[in-house]
Amino acid sequence: MERKTRAAILGATGYSGAELCVLLARHSHAEIVSVFSSGKKDVRPVPFARLHPLLGRAAGPDAEPFSQGRLDASRPDVVFLATPNETSAEVAPKILDSGAKVIDISGAFRLRDAADYPKWYGFEHPAPGLLAEAVYGLTEWCGEELAGARLVANPGCYPTSVLLALKPLLALLAPGEAVVCDSKSGVSGAGKKSDVAYSFSELDGNFKAYGVGVHRHEPEMRQELGLSHEAPFVFVPHLLPVVRGILTTLHVTFRAGVGAADVAAAFARYDGQPFVRVRPAGELPELRDVVGTPRADIGFALLPGGRGVLVSVIDNLLKGAASQAVQNMNRVFGHPETEGLS
Repeated sequence: MERKTRAAILGATGYSGAELCVLLARHSHAEIVSVFSSGKKDVRPVPFARLHPLLGRAAGPDAEPFSQGRLDASRPDVVFLATPNETSAEVAPKILDSGAKVIDISGAFRLRDAADYPKWYGFEHPAPGLLAEAVYGLTEWCGEELAGARLVANPGCYPTSVLLALKPLLALLAPGEAVVCDSKSGVSGAGKKSDVAYSFSELDGNFKAYGVGVHRHEPEMRQELGLSHEAPFVFVPHLLPVVRGILTTLHVTFRAGVGAADVAAAFARYDGQPFVRVRPAGELPELRDVVGTPRADIGFALLPGGRGVLVSVIDNLLKGAASQAVQNMNRVFGHPETEGLS
């Protein structure tokens, strides 16, 4: 009889954590052995079936306030951290010391240089030695390093939408020309919070840019694209009056002579990848094409003067968080990559 991968989820009452509960509850090679809430110590346990409407009557452990002892007692093989950045950075070393693997949905292990954390994340990293070990889990761009990895840093939602569209084309871009990333996200990307700026009355019928030049996902994207801090790369995030989904429009300049066939050939690296779909030239995807799915859809259009527009759409809670984390778990433990996701 097959031994299932024993999974624990920290932060299961948040948006991404709740999505993880749904995906893992349906995973034929995984078993949820413990679930912990994002709330305070005195919060009452939350019945598993109440964590997400899609769980229905699914059976699983109640979500209780986090305790290292309770986590260790459940003997997980893998622990998913859907927790704040500082919390992940604090608890991950203890979990790794216990022998479990960690897949972290926060940004605690995405940047390789510990010196970047005070500036972009607002804290000194408590475990800088783990930054070099963490595998950056943009699944389609990972090779054998995922198999058996102890610590996986799940990419941010904005970077997932940008990197999947841009990385295949880097060799086709004109040197020194600016890349402009115009990204729009549903409000669930900010997590659950009682902040007036994210209230219905502030968001309904509204649309705004935020975090220009100071968003913590910018150094992550520069790092994974191999760009210096001085390279002409502009990232402007926006908040959409919708619950979920990210649409990123990338403005680029191609080298002389690059045509649609060259772009399509570069994107052919995704042929056979189950969760990335590239459209024919001129056919651009929309948010509704991917919301509720674990897939990224990418389209492109070429303009006069060597200019190009790329459009990349994902569900920020799935391909931008939970489903990519499960995709990474499947690769780490040798399960079929689509298990629990298709």
